[in-house]
Amino acid sequence: MWFLGMIAGLFIGALAESVPAALILAVVGAFALPKIIGKKTAAEPARSEAESAQPSNGAAAPPAGSMSTLQQRVAELEQRVSLLEQRLAQGAGGAVLAPAIDPAVQAAPPVPLAMRPAAVADAGVAAVHVPLPEIRPAAIQPPPEAAAPAPARPPAAMPAPPRRPPPPPPPPPVPLRDRLPAPIANLVFGGNMLVKLGVLILFLGLAFLLRYTAERVTVPVELRYAAVALVGAGLLALGWLLRRKRTGYALILQGAGIGVFYLTTLAAMKLHELLPPTAGFAFLFGVAVLSAVLAVLQNAPLLAIVAVLEGFAAPVLASTGQNRPVGLFTYLLVLDVGIVLIAWFKAWRVLNLIGFVGTFTLAAGWAHRYYTHDQYGIVQPFLLVFFLLFVAIGLLFARRTLFDAPVQPAQPLAARALDTLRRAGRVDSSLVFGAPMVAFGLQVLLMQPWEYGAAFSAMALAAFYLVLGRLVFATQPKGLALLAEAYAIVGVIFGTLAIPLGLEGRWTGAAWAVEAAGMYWLGARQQRVYARAFSFVVFAGAVWKLLEATQLDAAAGHPLLQGSVIGPLLVAVSAFAMWAIHRRAGLDEGNGWEALVGSALPWLGMGALTLLLWQWFTPPWAAAATAVLASAAFAVSVRFQLRPLAFVSYGMQALAVAGFIATLHQVADAHRGGEVLASGWQGAAAASLIALSLLGSAAWSMLQAHRAALARGIQPVWSLGNAIAVIAGVGLLHLAMLFQLSLAQAALLWPITATVVLWVALRIAHGPLAALAGVLQLVSALLHVYGRIFHAEAAPPAFAHLGFWTPVVLGLAALLAGGWISGEAGRRATAGAGAAPRTRWINDWCANSAALWAPVVWGLGWWLFGWLDESGEVLRRNGLAAHLAAAAVAIVLVTSALSALVAHRRGWPQLGRATLATLPGLGLIAVHAVALAAPLVYVPSSALGWIAWPLALLWHLRLLHAQRRWLGASALVPFHVAGFWFFVLLAARECQWQLGRIGAEWSSWQLLGWAIVPAVALWMLRSRALLQRWPLAEYRAAYLEVAAMPVAAYLLAWAWVTNGASPGDAAPLPYVPLLNPLELAQWLVLFALVLWWRALPPASFARVQPMVAKGVLGLTGLALLTGMVLRSCHHYAGVEWHFDALYASWLTQAALSITWAVCGVAAMVLGHARGVRTLWVGGAALLGVVVLKLFFVELADRGGLFRIVSFIAVGALLLLVGYFAPVPPKKIEKEKDVVLPEGGAA
Repeated sequence: MWFLGMIAGLFIGALAESVPAALILAVVGAFALPKIIGKKTAAEPARSEAESAQPSNGAAAPPAGSMSTLQQRVAELEQRVSLLEQRLAQGAGGAVLAPAIDPAVQAAPPVPLAMRPAAVADAGVAAVHVPLPEIRPAAIQPPPEAAAPAPARPPAAMPAPPRRPPPPPPPPPVPLRDRLPAPIANLVFGGNMLVKLGVLILFLGLAFLLRYTAERVTVPVELRYAAVALVGAGLLALGWLLRRKRTGYALILQGAGIGVFYLTTLAAMKLHELLPPTAGFAFLFGVAVLSAVLAVLQNAPLLAIVAVLEGFAAPVLASTGQNRPVGLFTYLLVLDVGIVLIAWFKAWRVLNLIGFVGTFTLAAGWAHRYYTHDQYGIVQPFLLVFFLLFVAIGLLFARRTLFDAPVQPAQPLAARALDTLRRAGRVDSSLVFGAPMVAFGLQVLLMQPWEYGAAFSAMALAAFYLVLGRLVFATQPKGLALLAEAYAIVGVIFGTLAIPLGLEGRWTGAAWAVEAAGMYWLGARQQRVYARAFSFVVFAGAVWKLLEATQLDAAAGHPLLQGSVIGPLLVAVSAFAMWAIHRRAGLDEGNGWEALVGSALPWLGMGALTLLLWQWFTPPWAAAATAVLASAAFAVSVRFQLRPLAFVSYGMQALAVAGFIATLHQVADAHRGGEVLASGWQGAAAASLIALSLLGSAAWSMLQAHRAALARGIQPVWSLGNAIAVIAGVGLLHLAMLFQLSLAQAALLWPITATVVLWVALRIAHGPLAALAGVLQLVSALLHVYGRIFHAEAAPPAFAHLGFWTPVVLGLAALLAGGWISGEAGRRATAGAGAAPRTRWINDWCANSAALWAPVVWGLGWWLFGWLDESGEVLRRNGLAAHLAAAAVAIVLVTSALSALVAHRRGWPQLGRATLATLPGLGLIAVHAVALAAPLVYVPSSALGWIAWPLALLWHLRLLHAQRRWLGASALVPFHVAGFWFFVLLAARECQWQLGRIGAEWSSWQLLGWAIVPAVALWMLRSRALLQRWPLAEYRAAYLEVAAMPVAAYLLAWAWVTNGASPGDAAPLPYVPLLNPLELAQWLVLFALVLWWRALPPASFARVQPMVAKGVLGLTGLALLTGMVLRSCHHYAGVEWHFDALYASWLTQAALSITWAVCGVAAMVLGHARGVRTLWVGGAALLGVVVLKLFFVELADRGGLFRIVSFIAVGALLLLVGYFAPVPPKKIEKEKDVVLPEGGAA
């Protein structure tokens, strides 16, 4: 069925000549058609049941499609049912009525309505035509005991209706051919398929011809445009006729018609060039005028907007690229005058915005592309006219909106402004502020040939707006007072802008700073928010001009910055004056914008003073002076309780640190071992001065926190600023050392100073300072690594140079710190978290897992690195590189033993648990030894390894036994398992090397060595004697299941891989099937796997199902037998040992066929004898593979003797097994008796 749907989809897709469409439709058809046919066939049984339910008198039902007939039948049935109910009700009060129902009339079993298709329901209703049977009262029989008639009794209850018969069983499935409609069934199951394909291809050809004809018959392009324009005219006319009946619908039609006109004209100009640009421009302008007229006549702002947009788009779309400014500006002026006239009658403010944006956008675009200075006389008048026109429009609409509803003078300024903007809208504000800004931008372009042209233009514009604001304020109603203030603000803005345009940068900044301070004072005095806001803007401009006038000087020995002195001083004085006014007026309270902006004033003032320092001193001393100035600011903030100034001092200290770090320079010959940083004692002094400034501020804050904590009886909590200051100060003190020390010396000294820093941090419970100690350790390590890579010594004395002692000191310092931290954690656990004893404070962070483990891991790592690296270097230098592995094992074992001892003595669980890294360390040593021995092989017993590795095994077991005091039994399971794997691998490698010396490379002897040790280990794990001793007695599941399962999987994989890869060479011994080292080892592995699997507990996760295990073992045995046959052919018949040669050998094929057939027959005979059906089926499947192999492989051996042997042998075996071992019978289960309901059929 799905095939028909797929064919239909491909057919429809082919009509569209689209491969993707054909594929998609084919998938849809394959799923949809079976569903449709399934629904149709599901309706057939219901229809047949409905037809069988018709009366026997032969009354034919009317057609199901006749609605009147159906309604008549339903009404008749309802009438009869009501009559029956009435008669039954009457019979309940008299004699008992027994309905005599014609047995021929049987109702079909009820079908749920939701499951019946519409066709079934209709057919059922149409087919029910049952005449009402006659109902007679039943005679009342007298009881058999009484001969005489008994007295009258009350009527008995009506008997229960007869039990409904059970529903019939579901019909059997209908075959596919019967379920299909007759035409489709004939199409699929009958007829000539070639004829069907010919009809399909002919039909496709006719469809393609029709498409070709349709594509070649075209309509002239002019006629197309005319038809489209006619459609637009029709829409416009229809909209005009309906303007009074359905206004909204009519406006939509008119807009569509205008759009059709516009798009048609544009396409005729641009796409096919049917209209010249001049005619097209005129037509577009006419469409715009028509839209405007219709908009005014019908009070439709949408049409007006469309008209204005069309008017401004027309010159762009109809442009020919010629430079005609007079025509363009005249056209724009006409449009703007038209907008004013429209706006005079209709208050559509959006037109003003469109006119403003369109006018200045087109003007700016023309100026950017075509303007030259010789066109100044043409452009300047138009710019003034446009500017004055939009100023007048803004004034006009402000008067219209504000005059009608004047603002109440009692309202605050902010409320009045918001109310004005809410009534005037965004367009007026855009014109009031946007028109001068845009016009002045274009005016600056016109004034480029004159030096002070922009400044004079700004002054003129400022004077114009100031005069305009005064006139509006004096002559217009009070409702326009805000507009007058807006004009005054614009005037002040352009007056301020004239200063930088006419003066130099340094004087501009100073003048603006003083002006800003004065304006802020006036705004605070008059309580005018906008005046204070504008003063902030002016002051920001002053700061910008000050920075712009400051220049960098990168010359050595000179100050970093060059600039005027008066500018920073005036900016600083103005900033502090504004801050004082700000605080005095109480404007720094709250979270408003003015409080936020005012909080930046002390930053700007101190920044200006800092700028002076960097102009007076060289960079190192400038940084130090900045730190001193910061300390002074901090002292002032403390004295006068100016908390914002304290934050400024912190920022200045950060700037001092950053500036000092930026001035650092490395000494040219630092790699020779001298000091690292230049400047000598001067740099050290500057760094120390900055550090003392930071530590002084931090000490004062710590003292205050300490006093407060003592007063409250709690432990002090250091602030973030304090932590940053302490860290920066201590870091700068360490940095000062680099002015006198080399990198190697600093790497050795800093771990010691880090230990001192940690001791202080623990005494005062300063967590960030303790973190700095860790950072110093990390930096020391990085410096050491850097020195080893780039400045290593050529031949240092053994164990007597910084390259050895630095890692050792790093490790010892870290371990010492870890011991202190562990002790602090124990003291915290004893005293309780958060307690504050009088003797010492509690360090809660010491109980953190990372703080407890990091020093242990870090210290042990550097300790081992120092000793391992130096030992390896000494051994290589003396020609004893082969002893590296043994020496490394000795160092790891000694370190592990010492760590375990110290951990046990000091109660240091982290160090004790860290000894579990002994086993991974031994693994890394083995891997390194293997890599170091390449291209040779590493033998564990070589170079004193016969002593080192057995000691490692003994210490591994002893350490696991000792770890029980620090870890639970479950936590040690992975180490037991990993140790078992590791030492089994070592022993297997040793055995492989010892046996490999007997034969050649990759001989059976070497492969045998890789299997003996794992197989013996697997056998030993199930030994009862070993299972009763530690560790197998305590960790039996870990060893027998978790550890042994990968070994078993490895052995199984080894058997498969060696079986297919090795030819079985066992020189000097000859190859004997089954008695050579490889195959003996393979069968030994198989035997060990069987014993291990049988030793597993029944509930073990490693124990697979018996059926699966037997199947795997059987397949493995068959594979081993197959490998033995192939190796026999290789050794005795001279077939080369590779896949192509073995596959091409007919002897090998015949031997395999006979061997597999014998195995299959044996399995079938054994399965028959034991009654195991699965074993018999497996043998039969193997025989089936043999038969397929005979026909698909060996049948190609035409005339070959081996094919004859194969066929005869396999045939004979098949005959034998068919006679002696037929398929075992299935186990017959007793069937339960099925009790049918009463009246049912079995």
